[in-house]
Amino acid sequence: MKRSPLAILFITVVIDLLGFGIILPLLPLYVERFGGTPVTAGWLSTSFSIMQFIFAPIWGRVSDLKGRRPLILMSLLGSSLAFFLFGIAQHLWMLFVARIAAGILTAASLPTAQAYIADVTTPDRRARGMALIGVAFGVGFAFGPWIGAWLGKHYGLGGPAFFVAGLALANFVWSYFALPESHLVRDTSRARKVVIFDIKPFIRSFQRPHLGELLTVFSIATFAFALMEATFTWLVLLRFVEPQYGAVLTPSQLEAKAASVVGPIFGIVGVSAVLAQGAVMSGAAQRAGERTLVRLGALMLTATLFGIGAVHSLPGVTVLSACLAAGNGMMTPSLSSMISKVADPNERGGTLGVQQGLGSLARIVAPPLGTWLLQGYGTGTPYFAAAVLMGLAMLLTLNIKKIPDGDPAPPAASFH
Repeated sequence: MKRSPLAILFITVVIDLLGFGIILPLLPLYVERFGGTPVTAGWLSTSFSIMQFIFAPIWGRVSDLKGRRPLILMSLLGSSLAFFLFGIAQHLWMLFVARIAAGILTAASLPTAQAYIADVTTPDRRARGMALIGVAFGVGFAFGPWIGAWLGKHYGLGGPAFFVAGLALANFVWSYFALPESHLVRDTSRARKVVIFDIKPFIRSFQRPHLGELLTVFSIATFAFALMEATFTWLVLLRFVEPQYGAVLTPSQLEAKAASVVGPIFGIVGVSAVLAQGAVMSGAAQRAGERTLVRLGALMLTATLFGIGAVHSLPGVTVLSACLAAGNGMMTPSLSSMISKVADPNERGGTLGVQQGLGSLARIVAPPLGTWLLQGYGTGTPYFAAAVLMGLAMLLTLNIKKIPDGDPAPPAASFH
């Protein structure tokens, strides 16, 4: 029986994002170990995002010209190298080198995976296909933080990084033999050349009917969500862990305690994301409509971001974080599906690379801003700012027009 290419891609992305889920909650602890502050951690995230912003559109266009498979394999191998460098880091500057390398080498991951899904799905099933990536994120966050917390407790902070490096390398080997190419028919006469740091694709994308509105909503919502991503572990550490345990635990014990608190919260967030993405995959987008899911998701995100900033109870923050994941799980795949529908099939990788580049641009500014607000004005401030921005995105979704279920050209294969 022929294996579904989407099933293979899903497993590939799950393994890739499992490593992401293992490391992300622990990043502030790495920074604090080498004497860094929340603002330093913000700049560490920004260094990664700058590289993603520059290289995501480039790799997206390369995937239009050369195929999706080579770019996915490059991203997996690059992830293995970057996390190995992270594991052997002995100074703060080495963490920056590792994150910069990760930003360059893994920038192809998300836009190429989205383009792969768009290649092999029909338009009416596109949101379900895009939700696969969201489910993969959810699975990574459901299990990754628990694994990272256990490894960090028993093997030190280097243990999770080496484990992720090995996992990515094994994923590369498996994908090399199992993952087929999806972009079989390439119109190279229409494909634009790859240019380093070309601003024109961004301008063209915003000038296109429907696409500009969708990308605007995506950019604002991603910026708001990135304010939360950059500060959440710090919020838990500074609001709950250090006040309770800082005076009685050694620094290494405090690291382990923080990991044990943050890990389960991220795990619950992952489960919520899986459930929300599963609802999209089961046909919610077709029944309710993608626009409706985008609007409901934005409304839920606005409310929960404000709630996280205001609540000073760890169980309350945990529940609100689960709601946050559910809202993002409704909004993101539906929005990505709509963007893929208005993209030219021969330039879909480039368009989704522009989308990823805009997301990276948001994450260039958001982490230093969020950590500066947290360090200077209180742990809740980034969340109030994020809630205001997400409310603006919600208002903009009211002007989004219905996207027809049709592609300018049929996909390379069907998803069943």
